[in-house]
Amino acid sequence: MAPPHQQPPSMLSRKTRRSASSKSNNTRKSQSLKSGRPPLLLSSSSTTGGIAAPASSSTFTSHPSSSSLSLSSKHTRTLIRSHHTLQKRLARARARADQDTQLIHDLESQLSASGGLATYQLASTIGQSAERGGDSSRVLVRWLRPELSSFFQNSKSKSTLLSPDPKPKPNPKPLLRILEIGALSTTNALNIPGATTVRRIDLRSSAPGIEEADFMTFPLPNAPDGSGEWQGERGYDVLSLSLVLNYVPDARGRGDMLRRTTLFFSDSHPSRAAAHQRTAGQKHASTTTVNGKKRKRKQEHEQEHEPPHPLPNPQKGNHNDNPEDLPDQPLRSLPCLFLVLPAPTLHNSRYLTPDHLTSIMSSLGYVNLETKTTSKLHYSLWRYDKKRYDKDKRTGGPTTFAKKEINPGGGRNNFCIILEDSVVPD
Repeated sequence: MAPPHQQPPSMLSRKTRRSASSKSNNTRKSQSLKSGRPPLLLSSSSTTGGIAAPASSSTFTSHPSSSSLSLSSKHTRTLIRSHHTLQKRLARARARADQDTQLIHDLESQLSASGGLATYQLASTIGQSAERGGDSSRVLVRWLRPELSSFFQNSKSKSTLLSPDPKPKPNPKPLLRILEIGALSTTNALNIPGATTVRRIDLRSSAPGIEEADFMTFPLPNAPDGSGEWQGERGYDVLSLSLVLNYVPDARGRGDMLRRTTLFFSDSHPSRAAAHQRTAGQKHASTTTVNGKKRKRKQEHEQEHEPPHPLPNPQKGNHNDNPEDLPDQPLRSLPCLFLVLPAPTLHNSRYLTPDHLTSIMSSLGYVNLETKTTSKLHYSLWRYDKKRYDKDKRTGGPTTFAKKEINPGGGRNNFCIILEDSVVPD
């Protein structure tokens, strides 16, 4: 083999080409890594304190983009807390008899400079995204599983092979009507084809399919002019109030919002209640022709050992329901309110505890079915029972809840719910 200085030109050229190719590949890899990084949401030139302004409602997507998700969890929480603080200070300034117009103007300017409601929605959307594990609607769907499963029991129990004309029969049961208040996305777990129909509202629509409306002025289902009807019907089976009550800046407003929820339920209208009762009866009466004897024995066993109405699982959460109240309900959870609050508002407040919230809700006619608390959030499901409300009213139950310190101690917050008048119109 020739010494290195005497190697043939062809060999030298091959080595040169390989070396050049290696350098080129390394260069391409570096460029590819750099160009593949997602654009950051933060920008030093931003005029909103380092936060890019969210897209307009016409271009806003239901899922946070990869660039949006680059906003850290800590920064997201800081944004949300800062917005709440400014909102509360602004509400107090406006409520004072001797309004300080300069202070009000300064607070409004700070809110505007930080991005206002649009930036708050963006931070909330990111925090509640599936990527961050924050889609609270999944908890609601899990708790409504007994009701939702009844929509599919026919298709699971009948065999089309035994039918000469295997055409699926329409389910006569009305879809669960859900009103999601403070909706941020149209693609959450509430969308269940063949089982649910969802109406979504928020103060500022952040996506197509979300109506821009204030719940406190939203038309009531029984409005004489028919403005409260939706899809030809009045009222809803489920109301979702997820991280909305804590956005209301004053304690009395929170109480008013809870009271107003009781006016939106479908089962206050006899026709829909009868439809649920009828289809619930059909569910228990139906039998299958496939493996008939086996299924019939199983059904007889269940009827012998199970109560006629599904009861809450005591290991799933805390609930104060009395089984004697359930036979009046065609389905155990309906109509119901799904309420989600930051955990500290209940577990670290001077003026509110889980037991105190239960007392407030009971005075409005609500019965606690489910409760779940994580390190950040407190979830609860409440069935509205007008009969129980009427009974409590007759027996002289509490109807007003003032601001009263019930959990003293340092380092606690001042979150509070005031209920001055719990009278619910018929």
